[in-house]
Amino acid sequence: LELHRAGALFCLFPWPPFLKQYSHILPSPTPGPSTCLPNYYRCSSGACVMDTWVCDGYRDCADGSDEEACPSLANVTSASTPTQLGRCNRFEFECHQPKKCLPNWKRCDGHRDCQDGRDEANCPTHSTLTCMSREFKCEDGEACIVLSERCDGFLDCSDESDERACSDELTVYKVQNLQWTADFSGDVTLTWMRPKKMPSASCVYNVYYRVVGESMWKTLETHSNKTNTVLKVLKPDTTYQVKVQVQCLSKAHNTNDFVTLRTPEGLPDAPRNLQLSLHREAEGVIVGHWTPPIHTHGLIREYIVEYSRSGSKMWASQRAASNFTEIKNLLVNSLYTVRVAAVTSRGIGNWSDSKCITTIKGKVIPPPDIHIDSYGENSLSFTLTMEGDIKVNGYVVNLFWAFDMHKQEKRTLSFRGSILSHKVGNLTAHTSYEISAWAKTDLGDSPLAFEHVVTRGVRPPAPSLKAKAINQTAVECTWTGPRNVVYGIFYATSFLDLYRNPQSLTTSLHNKTVIVSKDEQYLFLVRVVVPYQGPASDYVVVKMIPDSRLPPRHLHVVHTGKTSAVIKWESPYDSPDQDLLYAIAVKDLIRKTDRSYKVKSCNNTVEYTLNKLEPGGKYHVIVQLGNMSKDSSLKITTVSLSAPDALKIITENDHVLLFWKSLALKEKHFNESRGYEIHMFDSAMNITAYLGNTTDNFFKVSNLKMGHNYTFTVQARCLFGSQLCGEAAVLLYDELGSGGDASAIQAAKSTDVAAVVVPILFLILLSLGVGFAVLYTKHRRLQSSFTAFANSHYSSRLGSAIFSSGDDLGEDDEDAPMITGFSDDVPMVIA
Repeated sequence: LELHRAGALFCLFPWPPFLKQYSHILPSPTPGPSTCLPNYYRCSSGACVMDTWVCDGYRDCADGSDEEACPSLANVTSASTPTQLGRCNRFEFECHQPKKCLPNWKRCDGHRDCQDGRDEANCPTHSTLTCMSREFKCEDGEACIVLSERCDGFLDCSDESDERACSDELTVYKVQNLQWTADFSGDVTLTWMRPKKMPSASCVYNVYYRVVGESMWKTLETHSNKTNTVLKVLKPDTTYQVKVQVQCLSKAHNTNDFVTLRTPEGLPDAPRNLQLSLHREAEGVIVGHWTPPIHTHGLIREYIVEYSRSGSKMWASQRAASNFTEIKNLLVNSLYTVRVAAVTSRGIGNWSDSKCITTIKGKVIPPPDIHIDSYGENSLSFTLTMEGDIKVNGYVVNLFWAFDMHKQEKRTLSFRGSILSHKVGNLTAHTSYEISAWAKTDLGDSPLAFEHVVTRGVRPPAPSLKAKAINQTAVECTWTGPRNVVYGIFYATSFLDLYRNPQSLTTSLHNKTVIVSKDEQYLFLVRVVVPYQGPASDYVVVKMIPDSRLPPRHLHVVHTGKTSAVIKWESPYDSPDQDLLYAIAVKDLIRKTDRSYKVKSCNNTVEYTLNKLEPGGKYHVIVQLGNMSKDSSLKITTVSLSAPDALKIITENDHVLLFWKSLALKEKHFNESRGYEIHMFDSAMNITAYLGNTTDNFFKVSNLKMGHNYTFTVQARCLFGSQLCGEAAVLLYDELGSGGDASAIQAAKSTDVAAVVVPILFLILLSLGVGFAVLYTKHRRLQSSFTAFANSHYSSRLGSAIFSSGDDLGEDDEDAPMITGFSDDVPMVIA
């Protein structure tokens, strides 16, 4: 391989000119053995090297025989040989200024690696292609690719530059070869290729789909890392755009690649308004016609008409190419029942209402008369009558209405009697209702009669539904809508079943947990059912969570500090038999950054401490199993820093100064580099203004207005942007007078303060001086009195002092106390 590459390099970079002129005197190559290919040179040792490697200045043969007997280069000028031959090997390119060797791949790579630009000289011209802001330009300038194709594991640039220097942040996992197939059941199967280098253990696929023409994508979670999935929730006979995205823990890898598919045809709705009559001329012939279904879910190929004679359990059938048929060869004076269904490529759809007719020629049954007596917001009253002498056994009334394009809804009412007055309730305000009625007689069913009514009032809005799986069999549904009503929740495993034969339950609340089967996809919708039949919400698709993808339970916060938080949760299922790997994603909602952690535990309860958080920060914490299970999440707001202490204000001539103690004295998580932010509220103008920030413990405020009261707040800032991490210290300042110039008033106030303070200080100092003088005088007097007293009672001859109890201190008294042991040179102290 190395030899092949070397030969290719010599094709790209031919011999230099100073060797070409000697090519005619190079030694002819020695014929090689049979093992050497043509145009190869045989070394003396028997090895084979390419002819072009001979006398190129490099020892390619082990014995150096390819460089022996080569022409001398003495006559080559120094200009043509700027460096000594052999300085760089064949896999390198030589720069002249300065002299250095570069790898050959740096030659013509669009970057000047030689100072003189020699490595980019005589290169093929590159395209001047300009890429848009959301595109990546290949380094060779030959193509532009979308950003989602950068670092997606597939080579989209011819020079492979789109897959170079791909960090974890840049890496995008994008599925390839997305394809689809459909089967007769109406299911659509998607298949794709797994992205290269994708860690399948911690990634799953999500399917996004939308009807062509719509802008919003709907999501279907697969909870799986398998490279295929079956879609059972799409509408039949509809064109969709579908794409598959990779979800790895907290990161979603977007893609712009999608496929366009057409879902198979579905079973059509029932034909409407079946009318029966007798042929005018022939006997035993019933003529039938009907209205095609509103929702055909495909192309109607034909209609199937079935009929049965009264008393018989057998049905006969015939085909009709359009919405008209004639049933011939029937018995005369017999009662027949007829029904019809539409057919698509999927099969036979729903049957229409059955109608009866008796084959008696000349007997014509008229339709009944419908009279609307009254109508309101949620009810209407009508009366049915029948003309002629035909005996009526009863009536059948259908109410049709539609809230959206998916389905026409229907309510069937049956009555007995020839004259009928009835009030229909549980209707919806401002909704168009079609009333169709026919009479049942001994001769069969009459033709249909129709009326249309639009109820009064304002139609209520459809609820907004959210549904999500919370374990293997439970779906939590929540919705918004009016109160004091009864809601119906309808669900099924396919689109057609949701509108034809759904499962349902009712509640008066705005949330409900529905228990369903495992490993299924379900469609949910909700609507008001009492006191009116309201419009339905959009349907929501939910994929049940497999056992291995259950989310952690009961995630909550145990403790929140300034820079840390303790979270706690329970394992997805009780008593795990081995360590479970949990992935914890912490998203900073202010910095717009995220971090991930991992922890292993086989305990039912897990506790984890999140450190290195910011005071006053806002975080979104997501916990899930490392195998990309369903996640549990919560939001955390850390404790703010406390407010600065001792916020004070000093008034100067034309401004005021705010002072406060450094917050670092009592907050170990704060340093002055964070700084403080100052705001001011003017109560007179009801305006809050941002004054600025500072890293000092003081701030100067100017241009205050007379007669205004101000409130100043000082609080700590975070290290990021303008985020505030601390509580605010508040100071009310209302010492500005009204009127006059602010500076003059401030100067006058300063003068008044000095006129009061200075005399007071002088009097205090004078009082202290007089007090010290009095104390000193009294001390000297006491000292003199004591000295005289001591000298009068001390006898230097006896060396003692005598205190007489009598009046005559000079006389000796035996009872007088005597103090002895004194010396002349020792001070005497009497207490």
